Amino acid sequence: MRLLIVDDEPLARANLALLCELKDGVAVVGEADSGRAAITAAEQLHPDVILLDTQLPDMTGLEVLRAARRTAAPLGIMVTTYPEQAAPPLETGVIDCLVKPIHIARFTESLERARRCYRSNGAPAEQTHRPPDQGRKLPEAAEPAAATSEARPLLLVGEREHRLYVLRPEQVQFVKSHGNYVKLHAGNTEYISRDSVKHLAELLAGSGFLRIERSLLINTQSILYAQRSGRGTYAFTLACGSCLYSGPTYRDEILRVLPLASAVPARR
Repeated sequence: MRLLIVDDEPLARANLALLCELKDGVAVVGEADSGRAAITAAEQLHPDVILLDTQLPDMTGLEVLRAARRTAAPLGIMVTTYPEQAAPPLETGVIDCLVKPIHIARFTESLERARRCYRSNGAPAEQTHRPPDQGRKLPEAAEPAAATSEARPLLLVGEREHRLYVLRPEQVQFVKSHGNYVKLHAGNTEYISRDSVKHLAELLAGSGFLRIERSLLINTQSILYAQRSGRGTYAFTLACGSCLYSGPTYRDEILRVLPLASAVPARR
């Protein structure tokens, strides 16, 4: 599938592009930062799917999709910052609506919905009028995306100094909430991620990560030692030198995962 990314935020476009790169049979053919630029790009590039923000500087995402579908038949996947807008509008061509930060599993589900639409309805008629270099079909994944994603190594994406870095879970010592985002701490380097501690706790549970406080997630493989810091709480010193404190409500979960004996000494 050929995708056009439309968002006025460079980082948002970069995040979407990276998610697309991780999927088989998907090619990003262009990007646009405004409604008018998106309409022009759609006319020239003939995307199968447009990933577009619901609100652009000069018009709405729906207005862009309506204009693009006058001469072609791209599908639209809307992207929004506001959860109350998560339900896709009753609009021709709109198949889904994603909420930022976009999780990989949710993104995969949306792309599979787009694939099913094309498999059931066939490729759009204007596809035959594309230039030869743009009309080549990308190979479809041999297996459904869910099975393919399971075979791939789990990766995290962090942003630092306007660059996106792909990180392996074992590189990250801990994750901490940072406003509407989280910080991934890898050694002495911090990366910003458009994700949440709650989602990462679920995603990384099988990679040895443990939630010790509402805003903290630690890699248990990075723990040097633990000390009791209070009633039902612990202080974890990590290999990177950071000392992190758990919350009392997470005591049972910590003891379920870590074999901390009752004799762990309290900090003085």
